[in-house]
Amino acid sequence: MASVLARPQSFGLFHLGVLQNKVNAKPHSSIEALKKTLVKEWDALSPDYLRATIDAYPRLLRAVIEKRGGRMEQD
Repeated sequence: MASVLARPQSFGLFHLGVLQNKVNAKPHSSIEALKKTLVKEWDALSPDYLRATIDAYPRLLRAVIEKRGGRMEQD
């Protein structure tokens, strides 16, 4: 998990699966349809959720550093 937390693109929205679950809720007929759904679902995320995700990131990075990239347990 530490390696996941060290990659910003997979932290929060993708790691927790919020955006991924919404986007994968239905099949897409093309890449363009997938892109359209991604944009729609991204725009639907609340500012409060995004702020909480951003605010949590430094704490999680410190935990990765303390564990020296080792195994981490979720709270």
